[in-house]
Amino acid sequence: MQRQSPEQILKKLEVKAKEEEKNKLVKLKIFLGYAAGSGKTYAMLSEARTLRDNGVDVVLGYIEPHDRPETMALAQGFESIANLEIPYKNIVLKEFDLDATLKRKPALVLVDELAHTNAKGLRNEKRFQDIEELLKAGIDVYTTLNIQHLESLNDLVANISKIEVKERIPDRIFDEADQVELVDIEPNKLLKRMQDGKIYKEKQAKLALENFFRQERLIALREIALRRLASRVNLRASEQRLINDDLAYHTGEHILVCINASNAKVIRAAARLALAFHAKLSALYIKNPNIKEAKALEENIELAKSFDAKIISVYDDIARQIAEYSSLSNVSKIVLGKNKDKKSLKKRFLKLSLKKHPILIYILSMKIKFLLLKYEVKKSFDFLGFLKITGVLLLTTFIAFVFHKFNTQPSNIVMIFILAVFASSFISDNKIFAFYSSLVSVLIYNFFFLEPIFSLKVHDSGNIITFTTMFIVGFLTAVFTRRLKLQSKELTKRAYRTAILLENSENLARVKSKQELWEQLGNQALKLLNLPIIIYPINKNNILSKPLLFFNDDKQMLKNCFSADEIAIAQWVATNKERAGVCTNTLPNANAMYLPIEDGKKLKGL
Repeated sequence: MQRQSPEQILKKLEVKAKEEEKNKLVKLKIFLGYAAGSGKTYAMLSEARTLRDNGVDVVLGYIEPHDRPETMALAQGFESIANLEIPYKNIVLKEFDLDATLKRKPALVLVDELAHTNAKGLRNEKRFQDIEELLKAGIDVYTTLNIQHLESLNDLVANISKIEVKERIPDRIFDEADQVELVDIEPNKLLKRMQDGKIYKEKQAKLALENFFRQERLIALREIALRRLASRVNLRASEQRLINDDLAYHTGEHILVCINASNAKVIRAAARLALAFHAKLSALYIKNPNIKEAKALEENIELAKSFDAKIISVYDDIARQIAEYSSLSNVSKIVLGKNKDKKSLKKRFLKLSLKKHPILIYILSMKIKFLLLKYEVKKSFDFLGFLKITGVLLLTTFIAFVFHKFNTQPSNIVMIFILAVFASSFISDNKIFAFYSSLVSVLIYNFFFLEPIFSLKVHDSGNIITFTTMFIVGFLTAVFTRRLKLQSKELTKRAYRTAILLENSENLARVKSKQELWEQLGNQALKLLNLPIIIYPINKNNILSKPLLFFNDDKQMLKNCFSADEIAIAQWVATNKERAGVCTNTLPNANAMYLPIEDGKKLKGL
C-alpha cells in the first residue's frame, strides 16, 4: 500500500472533520437556475407540497412575490411565517422573519432567494447567514439560487451579461449544501416564456429581452451552471475517495494568488483554478501601512478567506518572498494580476525561482479605475508636509548661497540639494513629495547657480546630464529612505507584538485561577489593540457572567457597550458561537466587535 504524505493525512483529517460537522447539522437543498423564470421556486414548492402531503411539517419562510400565477397558486395552502415589514425611504420592505421561524421550529422551511441582502437593521447582513442559523437550530431548509450569484463566477458572468451582480454568496455555501438540484430549461423555451409575459410584465420583459435575456448569453450562462454543478459533484466524489483512502484524489497541486488592494478578479480566478485542480489555495500579500489602501486590501483578504485560502503576509520585495514561499510550500501554480509592475515582477521571480521547482504562472489582465486613483491621491495630500518640505528647500537654497560665496565647486552644491531631498523623505512618506523635492532642487540649482543666472535656459549640454543625474539620485534616495522607514515601522510593530505574545505565554503558564486567566488575556489584548476590552466569562448554560473591563482613557466607549441591545448581541454570540458586531456581516451597526473564546469546541467566554 502506498504511504500517505503528511499533506495527504492532513487533508484527509480536514475532510473528515468537515463531514462530521455536516452530519451534526440538518439538510440544505438548493434549487439552482441560470436565469430568472427558469422554474426554481415552482420546483421547490412542488417538492415541498409532496413532503407536506406525506406528513412533513413544512412552512413557507419567505417566497419572493412573483407575477407568475402558476407559482403563486402552488404556494397556497401552506402555513406561512409573516414577513417583517421594514420602512425604507418611501416604501416598506418585506423581509424574512428569522426569529419567528426559530420560535416556530418546523421540520422544513422554504426561504427563497439565497443571495438576498437583508435590509439594514436586521441581525444578519445576508440571507445565507439566516439560513446558517436555521440549520444550526435543527431546521431543514429549501432555497433557490441563480448561478450568477456565486462569488467565484462573478467576473465570468459580468463578461457575458455585461451586468455586475452585487448580491453574491461564498462558494462554500454552494459546495457544502447537502443537495443541489439544477432546474434546467432550454434557452429558447425560456425566451418564449419571457415573450409570453410569464416571467415579467410587458414593459419589464421588453427591457430584459434587450439586455440580459439574449439567447447567446443564456446559452453561456446555462453552460456555466452545468459546469459548476459538475465541478461540485467531482469535488464531493473526490472527498469521499480521500476518506476511503484512495490516494488518486490527492493531486499535489498548490495554487498561490498574490493579492493587493485592487484585484478581487484575480482572487476569484485563482479560486476557480483551485476548484478545477482540487488544489490547496494560498493568498500572499505585502503588509503595507498605506492607510488609503487598507480597507480595500482587508476586503480582498476576507474574499480570499471565503474561498478557504491560507493567508500569508510578507514585507517588501514581493518577488523574493513569492519565490521563497513557493519553494518552501511546493506551490505549483501562481496567479498574478497584470498591471504595469507585474511584467518585471514575473521576470524577477523567474530569476529567483529554482529550476528544480517548475511553476506555472497565470497573469490576468486588470483595469484600474482612474477616478478612484484620483480620489485617493487628492484625499491623501498632506498640506503641512508640503509646507515643511518647501521650508527645507528654502533653507537649503540659503545654505547653497553661502557656499557659493566662497566659490564652492558646483558638484558640492549639487550634493547639498541631494541631502535636502534626503531630509525631505523623513518629513513625508508620500512619493509625490519625493518627486516635488527632487524636481524643485534641480530647478533652483539651474536658476540660481548656473550661467546664465536667473534663467532656466541651459547653454551647456553637459548640464543636462548633471540635472538628470541630480534628479534621479535625489528621487531614488527619497524613495528608498521612505521604504526603509516603513519597513522599520513594521518591524517595530512586529517586535512589539512578538514581545507581548511571549510575555503572555509566560504569564499564562503561571496563572492559578480562571480570574487570573481572564485578567491576563484582557490586559494583553489591551496592549496589543490599544482599545477598550470587555470579557464576558460564560457559565455552563452559555449565559453571560459579570463582565471584566480593561480600558485605556476611552471610558465613554465602554459605556456605549452596556445598552440592552449590546448585551443582547453579546448573548447571541454566546449562544451561536459566531462573531458579530463591528467589521462583521452580523449586526454590523453595533458599538463593538464580539468574538467567542473557545477551548476546542467548548465556549469559555467572549
